[in-house]
Amino acid sequence: MKRRHPKNPWISNTVTARLLIFMTRHRLPIVSRLFMYYLGCDIGLALPKTVFLPHPLGIVIHSGTRIGDNVVIGHQVTLGGRDLSGAAPQVEEGAYIGAGAKILGGVRIGRGATVGANAVVTKDVPAGTTVVAANRILTKPSPYALD
Repeated sequence: MKRRHPKNPWISNTVTARLLIFMTRHRLPIVSRLFMYYLGCDIGLALPKTVFLPHPLGIVIHSGTRIGDNVVIGHQVTLGGRDLSGAAPQVEEGAYIGAGAKILGGVRIGRGATVGANAVVTKDVPAGTTVVAANRILTKPSPYALD
């Protein structure tokens, strides 16, 4: 039985996404690299079992990134460093990261926050809010805000 997102029942992991999560957790020497190369991904950490990857293509994640439970990561997302400091993003529980979003540097994405498609985030995002474009935080609460 497929596991579904607690706020949006239409979000679940495909077989490819479940296999990618398995590969990041177990690191089979050659097989993992070939599979990630095939998907265009470069994921430097073991993804949590509870992460959702609806379209697991072109995802880049820094090895120092911390990801909470029930986080949705769209395709072509980058979670990485911004400079030579090595600081990496922290994504808290229930966050939604839209397709093509770039989250750079040691920023914190709050619990239940939404990062819009193609947004560039270089500043902290408070819990339950939505950020779009270049660090523009909207006052309207995120639909993924946890109760």
